[in-house]
Amino acid sequence: MPKIKKISELISLAKPLVIFDLETTGLSVNLDRIIEVAYLKIMPDGKIIKNDLLLNPEMKIPDEAFAVHGISDDKVKDQPTFKDKAEELYEVFSDCSYSGFNVFNYDLPMLKREFLRAGLDFNYANAKIIDAKVIYHHMEPRTLSAAYKFYCKKEHIGAHNALADVEATAKILSKQLEKYEETRDWDFIYKIHHLLDDRFVDTDRKFYWRSGEAYFAFSKHKDRPLAEIAEKDRGFLEWIIGADFSEETKEIARKALNGELPKK
Repeated sequence: MPKIKKISELISLAKPLVIFDLETTGLSVNLDRIIEVAYLKIMPDGKIIKNDLLLNPEMKIPDEAFAVHGISDDKVKDQPTFKDKAEELYEVFSDCSYSGFNVFNYDLPMLKREFLRAGLDFNYANAKIIDAKVIYHHMEPRTLSAAYKFYCKKEHIGAHNALADVEATAKILSKQLEKYEETRDWDFIYKIHHLLDDRFVDTDRKFYWRSGEAYFAFSKHKDRPLAEIAEKDRGFLEWIIGADFSEETKEIARKALNGELPKK
């Protein structure tokens, strides 16, 4: 595995580097559970330890999660739980540096929460973290000027002048339509514009889907069902309607107060 081994030659490793990914039952660190842990542990001398574990989350896997990773309840029902494997995983992950794609914001907090449930304090506060997503977004800016340079092969002169930006965008779009044949299909365009948001009820991501039901993704009611709040804390929904939220969010609150909940 020469490409992986090269990491230990490119960056100094005082501690093992664990590159890992989790599959889970959903988006909530508080409510959801890990159902798969895959990792490569690169030792400072270049040696690699690799493993992939399926875990029984002890809860039903929501349809929204199954649509993402394809792991069914049947596939994990006879697998060990995270608690069963906690000591083994703790040994793997303790006192290391960490990497992955979006581990900083999601995978590491989720892993810490699972270890806590198993009675183990996985503290990575002082650990070195090298997140491939953070590097990607920092080193390859997603700006109009960057897109113009990528597609049109020249610098965008007059950036932030409105008309110059519009003309640059038109040229980028023309290049994209020419380069990617599928982008000439309006059905495909609709699909990719909604693909990343299909786990959420609204475009502002204030509510997310869980087993076909809308849950709060923010506020003191985070990870609680909208239906429950509409019944027990109607004043909070009334506050949303009068506060500085988008009309879409307000409309969801209005309908919920009237007994009309979002349907997936």
